[in-house]
Amino acid sequence: MATIFNWAGDAIIRDTVMWDKRAVIANSGLYIPTDIRAWLSSTNSEVILRALQDIGLPAVREAGTFDLRAWKIWNYVAASVQYVTDKSSFGLEDFWLFPEETLVLRKGDCEDSSFLLATLLLASGISEHCVRVVLGSVSTPDGSYGHAWVVYQNESGRWCLLESTLDAIPSELTPADPFIVLGSQYQYQPQFCLNGTHVWSVGAAKSQIADYLKTRDRVSVKQKASKKWLF
Repeated sequence: MATIFNWAGDAIIRDTVMWDKRAVIANSGLYIPTDIRAWLSSTNSEVILRALQDIGLPAVREAGTFDLRAWKIWNYVAASVQYVTDKSSFGLEDFWLFPEETLVLRKGDCEDSSFLLATLLLASGISEHCVRVVLGSVSTPDGSYGHAWVVYQNESGRWCLLESTLDAIPSELTPADPFIVLGSQYQYQPQFCLNGTHVWSVGAAKSQIADYLKTRDRVSVKQKASKKWLF
């Protein structure tokens, strides 16, 4: 039986500094400490707002329109952003793009597309109480691998999993427990989640988020890069 998680988060994590996700331009060995919440701080960016205009969102905010805008934004990111590894793009094992950068490049890995998706959802008027970027792992028939994804609480109050690395998304929002993709079940294991205000641990996660990110297994990304619906 699949585990039911509190996708909203369980306990607030106070240490939110990422020490090695952004390198100084022209100096890949010198990193800039960055607050992880900064990746969700572009909700008033004119670049993000212009992207929303291209999606064709509902003009009114009535019952049913929030789920529709979430689906449309999810579909836009899946269709617009090509999955590539940080190693192939930047020569670095783990380098996070800000949402505007992912929009311009039209490519990125799971963190990049997840931060873009969540930022677009928030900028469209969806409450931050209903959006989380999740960091954890996904268990597949081939093993368990580090991953990032987005969850959205729909208008019925149920959390839905928005996998940002899909080439084509389902015809409707998909419940997070369990998440079914391409006819098979993959177990998503959250450890941390965040919005633009807080970072939370989820379930039994005990480590600080920075420590977790340093130890997560990303080797398999190279092996799975041809399957864009993973990672």
